Amino acid sequence: MTTRPLNPARPLNLVRPLNLDDCQAVADLETQLFAGRFTAQSLRDMLNKPAFYGAVLPAVGQAVGQAAAIHAYYLSTISADCADIIAIGTHRDWQRRGFGRIMLEHLIGVTEQQHVKKILMEVAADNMPARQLYDSCGFVEIGCRKNYYKRGETRCDAVIMARLRGSAFS
Repeated sequence: MTTRPLNPARPLNLVRPLNLDDCQAVADLETQLFAGRFTAQSLRDMLNKPAFYGAVLPAVGQAVGQAAAIHAYYLSTISADCADIIAIGTHRDWQRRGFGRIMLEHLIGVTEQQHVKKILMEVAADNMPARQLYDSCGFVEIGCRKNYYKRGETRCDAVIMARLRGSAFS
C-alpha cells in the first residue's frame, strides 16, 4: 500500500456541509452515477438523522439563488468512534481531476476532528480508479461481499475497505 499524506494545498475549504438545497442535485448525480440509490426526499430525511454527515463541492462561480450545481459529494454516517462512507460521487464531466480525492480527504479530516478510530466503506471490485484512490489514502481491503452490486443482468462483488486512525493494519 502506498499512502500519500493528505495534501494541505488542496482546496478542502471549498467543501461545505450538505444542506436541503443540495438534495436534488445530489439525487440527480446519484441517478447518473449509481442508478439512483437515493432520492431528494431520502437525502432530506437523512439530514435529520444525528449520525448522518454529508458534504458537497459546489460548482465554482455559482450565482446565489441559482439551482444547486455541484461537482462532487459524499454521504456518511459517524457514530461513536466509527464512520461509514455511504457514497462518494463526482459529476462525470469532472471525474479524473482530483475531486474525489478532495472529498475523501475532507471526510478523513472531519472524522479525525471527531476522534473517529475507523472508517469503513464498500467499493465495486471492478472500480479500479476508486480502489486506487482509497488505497492511496490508507484504506485496506478487509473483506468481500459476493455479488453485492447489481449491474443490469449481472452482479459485481463489493470490496470492503477500512482505514484506522493512527495505526496500521497488520
